[in-house]
This record gives sequence, C-alpha cells and structure tokens, in this order.
Amino acid sequence: LVISAAFIISGGVLWATGSLNIESAGYAGIWLLAFIGAALVFAPVGALAAVCVAATVDLNPFLIAVVAGSAEAVGELTGYLAGMGGKAIFDRNRFYLRFKNLFSRYAALTLFLGSIIPNPFFDVMGVAAGSISYPIKRFLLLVFLGKTIKFTWVALGCYWGLTTFI
Repeated sequence: LVISAAFIISGGVLWATGSLNIESAGYAGIWLLAFIGAALVFAPVGALAAVCVAATVDLNPFLIAVVAGSAEAVGELTGYLAGMGGKAIFDRNRFYLRFKNLFSRYAALTLFLGSIIPNPFFDVMGVAAGSISYPIKRFLLLVFLGKTIKFTWVALGCYWGLTTFI
C-alpha cells in the first residue's frame, strides 16, 4: 500500500505539473494509468497501450510488467469491494447460489486465467470474488501474478516488435 501511495502521489504531481508523458513519467505514469484503468469498472483507459509505448522508450519491459501488474491488481479491488457491498442484492437472485457454488470451486483458476487474458469482463470476476467473500490476499496475489504475466507478454512483444522496425 505504501508503494501504491507513492506511485499515486508521483503520478498526481506529474499530472498537476503537466508533464505526464511516458518519457518523463516513467514507471509512475504507467502505474497511474494502469491503476485508473482497472479501478474504473467497465471503462478501459488504455494500460495496454501505455505499456506497449513504455517498452519502446528505453524502460525495462519486465519492470514495466511488474509495475502495471501491481497497479491493476490494486485497481481491481473496486470491483471486489462492489461485490462485497452488493452481497445482499445477489442473495435474492435464484441463480446466485448455483453460481456461487460453481465459482467457489474454481475461483482461483478463474481469477488467474481471467487476469492473464486481456478482456473487459474481468471486472465481473472481481465482483463475483467479492460477493462470495473470496480471501482478499489470495485475490490480490492471483490477480497480480496474472496481470504481470499479461503485461510481460505485451511489453516484450512491443519491445521486440517495435524496436525491430524502428
């Protein structure tokens, strides 16, 4: 959380001074864009594009992936917390019990694989995890690992692909 706060403050200062671009913002800018993109439920901001561009401007692709993965893992807590808060609403749905039993059985695999694949529906998985009170530490760990793997492939692909043609 301290690292997250440091990145938020750094990104906020860069944004307030008008110097928030990939070259000057570096890892803090990537973290901020990835966090905002994950925290805004169903509203993609473009973390994949930011990671791709950052990989081509002399930043370490592996460090980019870890930074973006941590930001998206923390940002996904908005959906998780929404699921926890909406549990009473879900309990009234007759299909919820069936879904809860199925998701509870495969939650770890679903969260991990869902976070590796770039898809806009991961927010629904976060809401589902919160609604069944999936352990938050396990949720963060699985999402962090999956998102970091996803961003590693994106960063390396852009680094190798774009730097080859430039």
